[in-house]
Amino acid sequence: MKQFAEVMLGVGLLGGVPPAIAAEWESVTQNVVGDRFLIDQSSIQRKADAVFYWEYREFPQPNNAFLEESVDKPVHGVVLNWSANCTSKTQRLRQITAYDKERKVIKRFSYGENGALFQPRAGSSASTVLNYVCDR
Repeated sequence: MKQFAEVMLGVGLLGGVPPAIAAEWESVTQNVVGDRFLIDQSSIQRKADAVFYWEYREFPQPNNAFLEESVDKPVHGVVLNWSANCTSKTQRLRQITAYDKERKVIKRFSYGENGALFQPRAGSSASTVLNYVCDR
């Protein structure tokens, strides 16, 4: 995990986060196909009714279907920036960066306030992550 955090900071995946703030990735859950879901503990911030945080999803098998737009390389990981409403259990995707197997950037997407709004299905990995963040 330390190596992953160093790679993340080294290539500037968290764009806009000062280097002094080291990522503190913690594994939250893993689904039946082996996808891992991690949260950067140091990124969790509450602002009014919203919680903002960074999530990393690691895919052992390519998961290009995860992206709304097609890309030329197999996607093996994504770093997501979310805002969440813990009362309504919804989350808005604000930013996403897709990576290949060697963790090289394939493409970045920035949505801001126009990002898709999701309400994860109860019991899903995404719901587990949302509950984890809301409980912090």
